[in-house]
Amino acid sequence: MEENPITNPPERSPKTSNEFGVTLILSLFFGLFLCVDLFSDYNPRKLSVPFFLAAWILLLVIHEFAHAAIARAVGWKVSQIVIGSGRRRYGFKVGHTSIEFRSIPLSGFVLPQQTDYIAPRLKHFCIYAAGPGAELLLSAVLVYFVGPESLLQRTSEIPIIAVQSLIVAALLGSFINLLPISFSADGKRSMSDGLGMILCWRFPLEPLQDKEVSPSQSSTV
Repeated sequence: MEENPITNPPERSPKTSNEFGVTLILSLFFGLFLCVDLFSDYNPRKLSVPFFLAAWILLLVIHEFAHAAIARAVGWKVSQIVIGSGRRRYGFKVGHTSIEFRSIPLSGFVLPQQTDYIAPRLKHFCIYAAGPGAELLLSAVLVYFVGPESLLQRTSEIPIIAVQSLIVAALLGSFINLLPISFSADGKRSMSDGLGMILCWRFPLEPLQDKEVSPSQSSTV
């Protein structure tokens, strides 16, 4: 996700203790309802919901690290990778990159630093496309190895249900991220990967005065 090419990343978070408390209570109620429904009349097919939620978290990590990997591959630096939204719960540094895990694993962002102006628009496009592209690639690989006929059938086999849930989560996540939409987060404008892939071709091409851009010139993916 990106606000625009020259702003800092948004804090998509419940910032007050009351907001965080409401979010936590709703999450607990949802989890309790899910457990009661799952075990009251157990059927392996009901595992698709918890498998989907677990897959969403896994795919969020894959999505954001794919952005970061392509940013590094095109020669740019990555100053920050954030998994989740809300309050910071855990973090560490790998080289010059800060990696954070936050309370609510529903979204995330990567903050690359543009270090050159060699085909910058193409590089921005590749970085934006990397997240949903990784999800689509994973879906294609799973379909290839498991077989499309196995994925479309109703089954009680838990491994197949897990793979089906992972593919559905990957396809849904990539679809949402590719929608060309913008939104407001904490008073700042942000954009989806899909919109970024379109608007990046209008990003400025002026050369850098320094070898490395300042933080205010970084972009958030």
